[in-house]
Amino acid sequence: MEKQKQAYTYAIIAVLLWSTVASAFKISLRYLDFLQLLFCASIISIIILSVVLLIQNKLILFKEYSPRDYLHSALLGFLNPFLYYVVLFKAYSLLPAQEAQPLNYTWPIMLVLLSIPLLKQKIRRKDALAIIIGFIGVVIIGTRGDLTRLRFSNPLGVFLAVGSSVIWALFWIYSVKDARDEVAKLFLNFVFGFIFVLIATLLFSRPKFDTCSYNF
Repeated sequence: MEKQKQAYTYAIIAVLLWSTVASAFKISLRYLDFLQLLFCASIISIIILSVVLLIQNKLILFKEYSPRDYLHSALLGFLNPFLYYVVLFKAYSLLPAQEAQPLNYTWPIMLVLLSIPLLKQKIRRKDALAIIIGFIGVVIIGTRGDLTRLRFSNPLGVFLAVGSSVIWALFWIYSVKDARDEVAKLFLNFVFGFIFVLIATLLFSRPKFDTCSYNF
């Protein structure tokens, strides 16, 4: 019972924290492009996760992982943080926060749909109804209520925001199959993801180490 209360407490805290990300993203994107923002966020995440692993004495776990495990982490790192946040931050740069966040939060719908072929899950009638209602909500948000003309405020931004939810659902499905320690697994995701982020930033933008150190 005590663990259940803790779970609810952490869930509420997570919801409160996530409710601020839309505003934080939009403010940050005033000063950084979407690749620079992801570059800084990845560095800070790696540092924080390194400290957590050190405190929990879990660095030794990396010696136990096989080359296949590291390859799996590289693939997950490509999905998240690299591809997911590149797509999401670009969507936030094109859309108002109040549009981008709800569109991105359609990932539970995508999770249900993708779990049918990937996890062999069966969908119930009420699940199907919820999905239909969810997609109607996406259309309403994307068209800003103009359902008669179906004109999206920013078609590319809407596509990217919804697309990010697909990427996140794929990442979640493949990650949940991985039985390794969650913190160590997340750390490796960010390490490999940062490699992709660094390459993309060097090719299409430029790193801002001074801004990253200031944010940290």
